[in-house]
Amino acid sequence: MNPIEITPKTHDFLNREPGLLAVIGTNGKHGYPLMVPVWFRWDGEAIVVWSLASRTWIQNLIRDPKAGVTVQEEAAPQMAVIMRGEASIETSDGPHVDEEIRRITRRYVSEEKVEGYIRDWSSLRTIVRIVPRKIFVWV
Repeated sequence: MNPIEITPKTHDFLNREPGLLAVIGTNGKHGYPLMVPVWFRWDGEAIVVWSLASRTWIQNLIRDPKAGVTVQEEAAPQMAVIMRGEASIETSDGPHVDEEIRRITRRYVSEEKVEGYIRDWSSLRTIVRIVPRKIFVWV
């Protein structure tokens, strides 16, 4: 699948630092949606999230990879980006996972605190990538 083109303004919005929270919506096993706020990184093609494989929202994605994502400002002008897409999940102790965890954490934690923060959450070794099929932007 080819990545969806986004404008430079939307790209900058998704990569703002300090990072905004994203809310990921998954299809729950009982038919109700589950929405979870998360730290994320936009890599130019996907929303990338660091988490723990046993979390309910990730288990939902294993069962049904369809996901919704929204990122929005709290203050005016309240730009928002809404995506629908599909997730892929990787749990690993590999160095590529370490580097992705650092990239995400640096958006939310000052550089001098990154390594300590990651050590405190060392059991989180799962990377979720949500590749959008549709993107809606509110400006």
